[in-house]
Amino acid sequence: MAVVVLLFVIAAAFLAVALIGPYRLYWRARPRAAGQPSEAALTVGRVAAFGAAGAFVFAGCSAQEAADLGAWTASEVRKASEDAAESMASDPQIRRDPADGYTSLIEAAVRKAGEGQGPSYHVSVERAGTGHSYAISADGSEVCMHVTEVRSAQGGILVPEAGGGSGSIATYDLNATVEDGAC
Repeated sequence: MAVVVLLFVIAAAFLAVALIGPYRLYWRARPRAAGQPSEAALTVGRVAAFGAAGAFVFAGCSAQEAADLGAWTASEVRKASEDAAESMASDPQIRRDPADGYTSLIEAAVRKAGEGQGPSYHVSVERAGTGHSYAISADGSEVCMHVTEVRSAQGGILVPEAGGGSGSIATYDLNATVEDGAC
């Protein structure tokens, strides 16, 4: 952040030089007997100062954007978690590993929903307790997702059986809510 501030301070200094004009700055520092620069030289100096100010503003904005993309904010974590909850509710799911619950599904959905908001490797999803509550955290911001599952009215996924018939794997409709803070 200090680099961003420094870049904007330098840009402000160049902008001041461009607005005041090199002619005034030049003559305050030099005696009248010195050779006077031409109008073209003064104009070139003013344009160069505006150009340098613009370059430093651009560098400051680029550094700020890079710093912002390197970390998650609390609102970004919440928004990505809410989007993940909506995407999980859109399709029926098969029941997951009892030890893992829906942890891997939630983590993948949050990473997908949060693309461009922060580095995906900072996202962490952990199961909170034995129920279907999950702590979602990234860069110190944490939300809690509560998942409820209801057997889907669509029936399930048909799979062939060894005896020639077919069976069904039950699917579940998921409903998830997101709350701020730890679970």
